[in-house]
Amino acid sequence: MNSKYHLLIVDENPYVADILIQTLKADFHITVANTGHDAARLLIQGNRFDCVLTELNLSVFSGLELTKLIRMSKLIFQTPIIVLSNAPDSNTRIECLEQGVDSYISKPFNPLEVKAKIHAILRRTAPAKEESPEQKSSHLPSEDKPSWQPKSRILSMLLRGYLVAQSA
Repeated sequence: MNSKYHLLIVDENPYVADILIQTLKADFHITVANTGHDAARLLIQGNRFDCVLTELNLSVFSGLELTKLIRMSKLIFQTPIIVLSNAPDSNTRIECLEQGVDSYISKPFNPLEVKAKIHAILRRTAPAKEESPEQKSSHLPSEDKPSWQPKSRILSMLLRGYLVAQSA
């Protein structure tokens, strides 16, 4: 059994994503989404991540909207979220924390600090990850009804775009 945690990195800047990959690849399985929309699609398709590391200012589907999507899901609402951003005001950081972000790291950042922050957050959440097979199966949704309800404009917009892309 592989003990590496699975990390989702969401950043439109390939330079930032590459720095994070080079720093974190020894400790984590990494999936990169270049847009917030791609990240949301990965989550809606059922991919599970132990931690999400996202830029706040993404086009179309922002890091804050991604946070809201994760927090309203019955299956992944406990997934730790870390925001990396260069937003200069504390009001933005406060809003992120109030919306469910677990940590906020300002850009420019030290990649080793990001690595240490991820490990610290995962140490806190690791006991919840160590569930027995019986506990895990009790969290699975039944196949006849969806595990989430489209309760927001964000999710509705995302699903419309996803369904259009699937039919094309």
